[in-house]
Amino acid sequence: MIDYRSDLQQLKISVFKCDSILSKTHTHNFLELAYVTQGSALHTFGNSESTINKGDYFIVDYDAAHSYFSIDGKPFEVINCVFLPEFVDRSLINCKSFKTVLNNYLIRFNSDSLTADPTTQIFCDNGTVLHLLDRMMDEYESKNPGYVEIMRCDFIEIIIQTMRKIFNKTADNFYGNYSDYAVKYISENYAKSIALSNICLELHLSLPYMSAKFKSDTGMTFTKHLQRVRVEQSCRLLANTNKKVIEIAQLSGFCDEKSFYNAFKFHMGMSPNVFRHKCEN
Repeated sequence: MIDYRSDLQQLKISVFKCDSILSKTHTHNFLELAYVTQGSALHTFGNSESTINKGDYFIVDYDAAHSYFSIDGKPFEVINCVFLPEFVDRSLINCKSFKTVLNNYLIRFNSDSLTADPTTQIFCDNGTVLHLLDRMMDEYESKNPGYVEIMRCDFIEIIIQTMRKIFNKTADNFYGNYSDYAVKYISENYAKSIALSNICLELHLSLPYMSAKFKSDTGMTFTKHLQRVRVEQSCRLLANTNKKVIEIAQLSGFCDEKSFYNAFKFHMGMSPNVFRHKCEN
C-alpha cells in the first residue's frame, strides 16, 4: 500500500498509481478522484453497483463508503488522485464536500445548477482527463519549481471538464430566470450596497413575489445568500492576503466590522482571526 498521507498532509494532494484485485468497503477523510487505466471491476457506492472499465473515472466525497473487486480476477489498475479541498484554494480549509469546492471562485460551477450529483456518477473520458492526470503525475514526481501550482491548474481543468458533462446549460433550469438573475447580480456586485428591492425594480416584479421565489428556488433568503457570498469572499482574502480584517470586511461588502464578525461566526463557526490562523498552519 502506497503511503500517500505525508504528501496529503503537506501538499494537500497525492497522485499515484495502484493496482489490486479487491478494495474492501472503506471511507475517506479526504476527497478522491479515481481513474481506471486497466481492467474492469464491479464498483459499489453506497447502495448502488456499476461496472467500471478502462477510461472511466469517478469522484468520492468525504465519508462516502465504496468498494470494488476485479471482474475477471486480474489486477485492476487506477490512478488515484486524493486531495483536500484547500489544495484548490486555502479558503476551503473547513470544506467537507465536493459540491462546495465547485462553488469556489476559481471554478465557478454553482452546484445547484447541476443535473446530477457528481459524486454519484461514473464518467467516461475521451483522453483529456488522462492527459491531465499524466501531466500531474509527472509534475508530482519531478517536483520542479512551481510544480504544485501547475498541478493545481491541471486539476482545476479536470474538474471543469468533468462538470461540463453534467452541467445543464439551459438557463430556465437554473433556479428560474428571475432567481438566476439575482444570484448572478450578487456574485458580480457583492462588494457594493445591494437591496432586493432594486433588483425588483429592474425586473418589474413585486418585492413579496421576488422574495418568496428566491427563497423557494435557492433554499435561503436573499439576505442570507448575499451574506454567504460575502463571507466566502472574505475567506478567500483572509487565506490568500495579508490585508487587515477591517479592510477585508469592507472589500467583501460589509458596512462595519461588527456585522462582519457576526456573519462570519454564523457561517463559519469561528472568528475571522481563528480562520486565518488555521489557513496559515
